[in-house]
Order: sequence, then C-alpha cells, then structure tokens
Amino acid sequence: MLERIKHEKTVDIYGHVTLMRAQRNYMVQTEDQYIFIHDALSEAVTCGDTEVPARNLYAYIQKLTQRETGENVTGMELEFKV
Repeated sequence: MLERIKHEKTVDIYGHVTLMRAQRNYMVQTEDQYIFIHDALSEAVTCGDTEVPARNLYAYIQKLTQRETGENVTGMELEFKV
C-alpha cells in the first residue's frame, strides 16, 4: 500500500485487504485491525520515513536536542508535535 501511495498517489485499503484475504483467510478480521491500517498509513504519509540507522542514532539525538534556527523549541519538540 505504501508503494502504491508513493507511485500512484492513491490508496485503496479495502481493495488491498480483499486481496490479502484472498491469499490468506482471516487476514484483517476486526474493525480495530482495519482502523490500525488506516492509522499506520496516515502516519506514514504524514511523517514520511522516520527510520534512523543504529550507527547514526547518537548524532541524530544530539541534533534533535539542539534548538532549531529561528525557533524557540528543540528539534525533538517539533518532531513530537508532528
């Protein structure tokens, strides 16, 4: 679904869940699971790629603790708001 969003700028959660269920019975059975898919896709679209390699984690955290230029808050505070 993320690849489709990236390339086609569209999403069809119902259609994708239907395809998954055709390949594996009982996939996505509850309303909560369906809501989770919506929430996860929404967060992925809103926040983008948030992966940080372990080797870069210390430098990334150091950067987040610094105040942003022209801002009164740290990068971590700004990221938390997102």
